[in-house]
Amino acid sequence: MAYIKNNLNAGEKINHFGKPSIKPTILVLTLVAPMIFLFVWKGLEALIIEGVFWAIIISVIILVKDIILIYVSEYAITNKRVISKLGLIRRDVEEMNLKSIESVNLKQSIAGRIFNYGDVNISGRGSSQVVFKQADSPVEIRKKIKHKS
Repeated sequence: MAYIKNNLNAGEKINHFGKPSIKPTILVLTLVAPMIFLFVWKGLEALIIEGVFWAIIISVIILVKDIILIYVSEYAITNKRVISKLGLIRRDVEEMNLKSIESVNLKQSIAGRIFNYGDVNISGRGSSQVVFKQADSPVEIRKKIKHKS
């Protein structure tokens, strides 16, 4: 929350703060883990064990990438605007005044509906857009934005 908190305008207060959800990563890893266990438990040949090894390596890489993404991403709804900040070294900040918002769209997969995460696309005048990717409780975020604008 450091970037958004340090860049608030005078009289601006944060009404909602969020980060991307870890749930999609956990879902992928929970699907991979039983396959790895079955391969190792069955004692299959070296080729399959090598495949399991690479599956573990790839899973760890995905987990580390997603944890870094979650750490460096911030989403906020203030009393004046919506703000999305992504990036650690390179910074990508999108913001839009609440008065400029024309539509708030929600995208959820089946897993997203079950585990309550999804993308919130906020469109404004012209071609401006702010996206909260893989946000927890996207329906609640959508409601908060719609009631403020």
